[in-house]
Amino acid sequence: MRSHEYDQQFRDRATRIRAWGLGLLCVAAVLWIWAAKELLIPNRPDLEEVVTLLGASVPVSIAGIGVFTIGTVSRRMSAHAHGLRELDKLAQTREG
Repeated sequence: MRSHEYDQQFRDRATRIRAWGLGLLCVAAVLWIWAAKELLIPNRPDLEEVVTLLGASVPVSIAGIGVFTIGTVSRRMSAHAHGLRELDKLAQTREG
């Protein structure tokens, strides 16, 4: 497998990982909105449900942030490495 093909697969995988992170963050946002709705409804809010929703949103949001960050950093490092390879090629053609 050539380095360009491997790099493209690596970037695609990093994009999918980043998308999973965004998905987890969206799930956490839904939980936060649901908890806010429970607090703001005109009836007496069920605080146990609100605490449960907020408690469930914490690990989901932490996992989402971690997965999103891993995908973003992987993609940027791949782009950086590609840029360095291009600069090396350019330097070699100027020397030769």
